[in-house]
Amino acid sequence: MIKKQSNLSSKGFPRRVEGRISESRYQELVGVLEKDSSLTMSELIRRILQNQPIRIQVKERGVSDLMEILISIEGQLKKIGVNLNQVVKSFHGNSSSIEKFLLGKKLLAFQHDLDKELKLLDGVLAKIQMRWLSE
Repeated sequence: MIKKQSNLSSKGFPRRVEGRISESRYQELVGVLEKDSSLTMSELIRRILQNQPIRIQVKERGVSDLMEILISIEGQLKKIGVNLNQVVKSFHGNSSSIEKFLLGKKLLAFQHDLDKELKLLDGVLAKIQMRWLSE
């Protein structure tokens, strides 16, 4: 508890104030907080008391979901690329026909993985294009 008080004091808030408000006003404040998760109740009330503007950051959830999928696809493509490079290096380093045949089968498996990720990428890019074109 002492650490929290000293932490708040260092931020310029040395005193704690408590008060009561009506249920309707509380719900109104909660509604504002639901729209912007970057604010806390204390920060919101401080801004209201100091007549500071309250800016609500709106994030379009659909686009955020698509961006998460794109990041996931990027990670998978990087992994496939690293594995592919290792197999190609082994392929060129081996003189045995059997080893080259087995490495060729591995390359084929990587091609299937790559095709799957590219189809997923095409679907996500199509959704993004539809969003941008509709605006």
